[in-house]
Amino acid sequence: MEQLRFVHAADLHLDSPFRGLGDVSPDLRDRLQSATLGALQRIVDHTISSKSDFLLVAGDLYDSRDRSLRALLAFRRQMERLAERDISVYIVHGNHDPLNGWGSEFQLPPNVTTFSGRTDCEPFIRRGREVASITGVSYMRERVMENLAASFKPAGNSPYSVAVLHANVGGQTGHADYAPATVEELSSAGFHYWALGHVHTRSVLATDPATIVYPGNPQGRHARESGPRGCYQVDVDTHGRAHLQFVETNLVRWAHLDVSIAGLSRISGLIDAMLEQGRQVSARFDGPTVVRCTVTGNGALHRDLHKDGIEEELREELHSVVPTESVRIATGPELDFESLCRTETVVSDFVNLTRQALDDPAVRQRLAESLIPLFKRKELSMPDDARLKEWIERAGTLGVDLLLDS
Repeated sequence: MEQLRFVHAADLHLDSPFRGLGDVSPDLRDRLQSATLGALQRIVDHTISSKSDFLLVAGDLYDSRDRSLRALLAFRRQMERLAERDISVYIVHGNHDPLNGWGSEFQLPPNVTTFSGRTDCEPFIRRGREVASITGVSYMRERVMENLAASFKPAGNSPYSVAVLHANVGGQTGHADYAPATVEELSSAGFHYWALGHVHTRSVLATDPATIVYPGNPQGRHARESGPRGCYQVDVDTHGRAHLQFVETNLVRWAHLDVSIAGLSRISGLIDAMLEQGRQVSARFDGPTVVRCTVTGNGALHRDLHKDGIEEELREELHSVVPTESVRIATGPELDFESLCRTETVVSDFVNLTRQALDDPAVRQRLAESLIPLFKRKELSMPDDARLKEWIERAGTLGVDLLLDS
């Protein structure tokens, strides 16, 4: 087959509000608010500079069912840049931007193929020959609970078959279970590449017999979307093998700081450690970095850190060197946990249960399953495993402190 290059992006959430900061300069506020639009421009910049054949966008281009006019215009302008260079674009809509929302009929240039609510296939033609086929389907409404992947069939005579799908594949935690499917289903469906969207953390779910990829979102919008964000450049060789290159597109990064009080005897020492970490993380990225800081560990400062207002005071100090969303206290008293675990008391039983939950993924999975009805009732996304561990650790520390005071 002929070599092929394309860019796979998803979950643009254009014009999404940048949550978590109140007291920033007007200039930084404008940069934060425009970050999702800037990330789209970087995706298009790379698509052009890399001489890619086409661009795929796997759903949630917009942040809400009713799109903002600013987002619609920004997307069209970028698609026109690709049209000027005869670069095709294939998009599906997801749960945030279904086809029944306002703005879905907004006119786009003819190089853009928007898949409808019925699964369809489009050929990609280069110099008069079909090089690949792209199959996709858009959400007609916000909540799609059926398995859309079951309706996907590759074009039998296409050299390279690509499927574009917005879905929760493999029961990913932290995201609604829309269009659920399994990795095994996708792998056996006959496609060469599955361009997925919906999960905001990038991951490669499989490489053989099909390459199955979440690129993550191109711009983190809050503290749970930390680290580099971007899209994938996919190079397909003459043997049909896909080679992935991550391309960072975020204009603003989120980062987590974890500062321990272990061995510290003065608040000034904690502040110095926080400021040093803040400077280091800020220096790693050529652009604004926004942090969430968690103060952890057991030590002599624990009592002082649970006074009213201390979190906000620490946040203001850290904010002086790096934009700071919050400072969270998750410390414990200065205790010998090993000795506590060896005693036959309620405290030791509690400590051992907490440690078991932190060490055993199966225990956390059972806990997560028990919380599903609550989160569904509140229409909230389930926390991922890292978030669940953080909650367990904080609850364990608080529980020991309360039990010892009782």
